[in-house]
Amino acid sequence: MFSHRTLSFLVLAVFMVEELSALTTDIFSLIDRIDNRGVLTKGQQNRILNLTPDQNGKVRLHKDCKAINRFEAASSGIYIIQPSGSVPFVVYCDMDTKGGGWVVLQRVSKNSATPFARHWNAYKYTFGNMEHDHWLGNEYAHRITKKGHYEVKFVVESSLGKVEVDYASFNVENVTNKYKLRLGSPIGNSESYDYLTNFDKTGSSDNMMFSARDEDNDRDARNCADVIGGGWWFNQCSNVYFNDHQIHWQGICDDCLSATILIRPSFENCK
Repeated sequence: MFSHRTLSFLVLAVFMVEELSALTTDIFSLIDRIDNRGVLTKGQQNRILNLTPDQNGKVRLHKDCKAINRFEAASSGIYIIQPSGSVPFVVYCDMDTKGGGWVVLQRVSKNSATPFARHWNAYKYTFGNMEHDHWLGNEYAHRITKKGHYEVKFVVESSLGKVEVDYASFNVENVTNKYKLRLGSPIGNSESYDYLTNFDKTGSSDNMMFSARDEDNDRDARNCADVIGGGWWFNQCSNVYFNDHQIHWQGICDDCLSATILIRPSFENCK
């Protein structure tokens, strides 16, 4: 016969195993619900940073990286987010760039192992390596920005160093409107690098629909996405575009080394 103490220990052990089993099931169920989980390797699934349950045993999801980094203590990496009205999906959160809380929409480097000459449907969703060069997806950019006021930071690196170009607002419209880009005014010193809005209307990307090699929505007689080799908000083949063949930002570099697009809620959301 078991002693009372031994029996209590066994009951506790069984309870803990059942709780752990239920928790593991909940986590696997959450992973199965991630809309773009197919982009992650098994190792990256294990490195999702917000799978730790709270005191009630639930994994709490936030609408974006800024909400995750509310107290500025989170690390950069892969997180699950769930904007209002959306299914969960994974993003790479940059918690190190000025103030943290940035969702990475695109990261691309010259001669990248991730090709960007893809079709319209590929650009709707995530492709590439979430921890390196990737495209988050127009649909996810729309879901994040449709119910809040977001700012954007473009980080462009050349042989002379990095240049950051900031705009006060950033919004991607829905698929019916071909994921049209809406940008606010450049912030501070970024005005001198503003080739996306008012500097040159023929090259401006603001208010342009997204184009891909099989979906020509630009204002040029050519299909700019096919000519240049990557999807973008082209106007007349534009002053700015990012792909693995050529990363170009007029006034910064013609053949840049890398580029990153980062978004987060602006202070407008706090008013």
